[in-house]
Amino acid sequence: MERSILSIKGVFRRMKFAGKIKNGKLTLDDNLGFRDYLRLIEGDVHLEVKVAEKVRSPQQNAYYRVIIRILAKELGYTEEEMHNVIKEKYDIESTKQLSKEEFTELLEQIKRWAVIDMGIVLPNAKQPHQS
Repeated sequence: MERSILSIKGVFRRMKFAGKIKNGKLTLDDNLGFRDYLRLIEGDVHLEVKVAEKVRSPQQNAYYRVIIRILAKELGYTEEEMHNVIKEKYDIESTKQLSKEEFTELLEQIKRWAVIDMGIVLPNAKQPHQS
């Protein structure tokens, strides 16, 4: 689910919900969240269904785990706690549904945050990593 920065009275004007279509039937990954969102809006809407973009690659996920491990060690968190800090900081419900492009942007934001706010220089994805 993606939350747009455009909001009216605290209600996000544009939301993304992931799901699957099988035999012409749509099943949402977060049906409850979708229903809750619908209760917040009134009036005309535009609904768009499109084929999902490719989600993050295994290489991106492995690199993300390296970053999480480094930050967790530096900041005194477990890896799971650091993952939750990242999700909260960047208002992400799950990294699993991010496209390759969205995940790349998240990785870059984390690297900038780490160096600017905490002075932690994280390795680039192609550099050898230390555990």
